[in-house]
Amino acid sequence: MRTVFFKELIDAARDRRSLLSALIFPLLMPLLIGGMFHLLVQREASSGRLELPTVGAERAPELASALRQAGLDLTHVSPEQAAAPTEAVKARSLPAVLVISADYAEALATGRPADVQLFLDDSHAESRRLARRAERAILEHSGRIGALRLIARGVDPSVASPIAIERHDASTQAALAAQVLGLFPMLALMAAFIGGMQVAIDTTAGERERGSLEPLLINPAPRVALTLGKWLTATLFALVSAWLTLGLSALSMNQVDLAQIGLPFQLSLRQALTMALLVLPIAPLASALEMSIATFARSYKEAQTYLSVVLFIPMLPGMWLTMSPTATEPWMTLVPILGQTALLGDVLGGKDVTGSAIAIASLSATLLSLAAVAFAARLLQSERVVFGR
Repeated sequence: MRTVFFKELIDAARDRRSLLSALIFPLLMPLLIGGMFHLLVQREASSGRLELPTVGAERAPELASALRQAGLDLTHVSPEQAAAPTEAVKARSLPAVLVISADYAEALATGRPADVQLFLDDSHAESRRLARRAERAILEHSGRIGALRLIARGVDPSVASPIAIERHDASTQAALAAQVLGLFPMLALMAAFIGGMQVAIDTTAGERERGSLEPLLINPAPRVALTLGKWLTATLFALVSAWLTLGLSALSMNQVDLAQIGLPFQLSLRQALTMALLVLPIAPLASALEMSIATFARSYKEAQTYLSVVLFIPMLPGMWLTMSPTATEPWMTLVPILGQTALLGDVLGGKDVTGSAIAIASLSATLLSLAAVAFAARLLQSERVVFGR
């Protein structure tokens, strides 16, 4: 087994495809995602003034003043755009348009609701942001006018709000940050599958196509030992890829000032080590599954086709937990990959993860890994598989 391991390790280290497969994903993805979060933080936390195209600002000087105090500069709208504001927003020639009705002042003077129209494109981020700030400023101004009307009639303004809501948020800042950063555990699990995939294919279907698998199996070494050597090589590449992804993800996100949007995030050494421990059993599991499938495939390309589908496996638990958010339950640790995904989310959220939960999740993944390795070794005992059926 040791001889096969070092032989396959040297071959894989010399193979450019294997190295690229193990390194490209962990080197690029964390940096790309970190850069996206950096741009998001810059945009959301920006305190700069925004330009709001407005029709009829002169009809409502007090409202215009309230909008300016809210950080909105009212800009002129051309007659053509004012005549068709919906089309202008739809064509994205304007991000949003505020139209103040011609009878605005008269309506306020007579105590009637004054008509204000806000045209926006809810599918456009800039339009949503602009409309959100404008709506907030208009509602605050409307509330002040309503309170003044009640006071003028000798009525306490609080009468208009018979129910007072006090909001108590039980979430922690770490939990909110974990919800935002929930993508990174899935990236680490995907890296384990991607990192060892090329080695798993090359040591099975690839060797069969090159005609080097049959001479290797002629040796008196047990098939299990040969399989274990190949498996350990793929596992090493998968583990390096997964840990690199975790490390670079933590490094890139620590450079993003999430505190600007109320989500301070700083991954502690204990959290990082716990996450590395949780990812550890996924590397041998991914390699074992990929080796079994690649051994069964007739050709190198067929193995690549099959394993491209396998890459969805680490994505499914994360997608399920995102669409059906629930607290981590004991039964989840019995399901390989699902248990690791749930526990990784808990670690990011600052929750305590027990050693027993980690042990159970690791044991379930290890048992499935050994079963897959045994299946691959059994396949290598079949002449139909060895000779490509």
